[in-house]
Amino acid sequence: MQPKLYTTLLLSAALYSTAIAQDTSHISQLNEITVTATKGPQKASETGKVVTILSHEYLQQNSGKSIASILNQQTGLVINGAENNRGTVPNVYMRGASSGNTLILIDGLPVNDASQINNTFNLNFITPDLVERIEILRGSQSTLYGSNAVAGVINIITRKNSDKKFGIGANASYGSYRDFQGNVNIHGNIQRFSYLVNYQREKARGFSDAYDSSRNQTKDFDRDGFRQNTIFAKLGLTAGKRWNFGYLFNWSNIHQDLDEGGYVDDRDYTGKSKYLLNAFSSEYKFKKGSWHVLYSYQRNKRDIVNDSGYLGVGGNYYARYDSSLFSSNTHQVESYVNWEASNNIRLIGGAAFTTSNTDQKDYLQGLSGPDIYTTFLSPDSAHTNQTSVYASLLLHNLGGFNMELGGRLNYHSLYGNNQTFSFNPSYLINPNHKVFVNISSAYMVPSLSQLYPAGYGNRDLKPESTISYEAGYQATLAHERVDVRVTGFARNTHDLIIFYSDPVTYLGQFRNANKQQAYGVEVEGSWRLTNTLRLTANYTYTDGQLTVPQNGKDSSYYNLYRVPKHAVNATLGYQATPALFVSVTGKYVGQRFEQAKPMGDYYTLDLYGEYKFGNLLKIFAGFRNITDYQYFDILGYNSRRFNFNTGVIFNL
Repeated sequence: MQPKLYTTLLLSAALYSTAIAQDTSHISQLNEITVTATKGPQKASETGKVVTILSHEYLQQNSGKSIASILNQQTGLVINGAENNRGTVPNVYMRGASSGNTLILIDGLPVNDASQINNTFNLNFITPDLVERIEILRGSQSTLYGSNAVAGVINIITRKNSDKKFGIGANASYGSYRDFQGNVNIHGNIQRFSYLVNYQREKARGFSDAYDSSRNQTKDFDRDGFRQNTIFAKLGLTAGKRWNFGYLFNWSNIHQDLDEGGYVDDRDYTGKSKYLLNAFSSEYKFKKGSWHVLYSYQRNKRDIVNDSGYLGVGGNYYARYDSSLFSSNTHQVESYVNWEASNNIRLIGGAAFTTSNTDQKDYLQGLSGPDIYTTFLSPDSAHTNQTSVYASLLLHNLGGFNMELGGRLNYHSLYGNNQTFSFNPSYLINPNHKVFVNISSAYMVPSLSQLYPAGYGNRDLKPESTISYEAGYQATLAHERVDVRVTGFARNTHDLIIFYSDPVTYLGQFRNANKQQAYGVEVEGSWRLTNTLRLTANYTYTDGQLTVPQNGKDSSYYNLYRVPKHAVNATLGYQATPALFVSVTGKYVGQRFEQAKPMGDYYTLDLYGEYKFGNLLKIFAGFRNITDYQYFDILGYNSRRFNFNTGVIFNL
């Protein structure tokens, strides 16, 4: 990429003219409290784990953005599809690990879709306005969090309940692609009972999913629209001085238009997705600790219909009609205890049980005749369960030395026993300087869709096993005006699951590769230039290779597809008055590959501003990719060019 001179001058001027205010996306400062690193409140200075905390203030200063877009600016993360057309399921790549290797939590509860290839959770199901904070925990975390926590954990913590008896909130926004979003909620606290109930609707005309490469434009491709309705409820009950009970409900219904594939338009291809989460939690506090019980039920449904009355140019059409139905059910229950055995010793121990199944049907009519071909995958055959027990010992405040040592034993219904461990020492040199090391193992079992479907499924797949290494330095400098963290990481995975396509028959199947290595460096910094001016920036270098046996020898090649070797994010902002805040964000993404095809590098530049009328009202506006740079995160699919949204938020 060779940016034009005017673009370079514009970026330089913007970075010197505006800045981020008091709270921002920042590294976990040494005096902050994290609840994800050790399943309970823990000072960042007392854990060697790499945690980034996105505060409520930071999320508010990114109003109008999706959860995926916000995460896409963070260290070590690539959220593929975050800036594509609404309805695109964002894929989370952390430290080069493929989608499905990062565990998503909502209020500490694992969420996923067992009918997806990689069990991936659709981040579109979560409304950003309902989020209190987000904690990003990088590195293998399978000891405390089980399968799928290979590259890390993202804990989305929903809003706290209000202290007043009754409150009401609402917001509305409008932006590019005729995207309208509206939200209304009621919340309150009546004696021992608290409540928050929210309804959101979004409707967007959108733009074409597929990119028209033949004309270098999408004028002849139809727009692919998006509609979503979401209901969210969070209830709490305090029973006496020790018991706290909670209930969480999330229901989301998405309708969207689709295209046939990369570079290929379609005008009668549609998708519907429904998500249901019911979750209960209990916390009992005793003198030196707490006992927790969590239960959740998730149901996902997807209905994809390709009624190919319209056959677009360039398509490799195989059917006149194709209807695919996917559903999954997941039950999870977990119980654990956090116990402060002494001023220097903390113990965590628990057990978890998960069971999942999927039901999949496909009805297909070929191009040559009226016959309907049907395939089925029954939940009676496509199901698994897993039982786990785990324990972790935390030593802290031992003259600056802190350590976590833990282990987990899993029993899987197909694969039997599996063990993981974590060893995480750190040393607080003084209140402002910390060094840390983390050695841990992780595992990931094949998904139901990798095991059971006829043809591409493979019941002989082995689980992936991983050893992860981290080491780094974290400091608060210049009278607490500068925070910096440098981390080096390496991850070695054996029996990596890949999709193999036969070059002769073109038939594909999931298989185990020999091993994958990924490694890199992360540099994060935050500089409070003045009391109202702050600069934050992060740089991530990621590299790796896959090794497979070939002709009796090991053959290695780069396979971190869609992941850049170099990525930079920088945000600068200014709290002009207590009411007025403005910011500018620049992003650079280096060369990426999709299979052997280079995708090029790109940059974006965003502007944001908001004005508050006390605590009652806020207006905001965001302008993204203001240089209108054309780039692709997925080959053959459009990303957003210049776009904006503006809105108003009301609280009473």
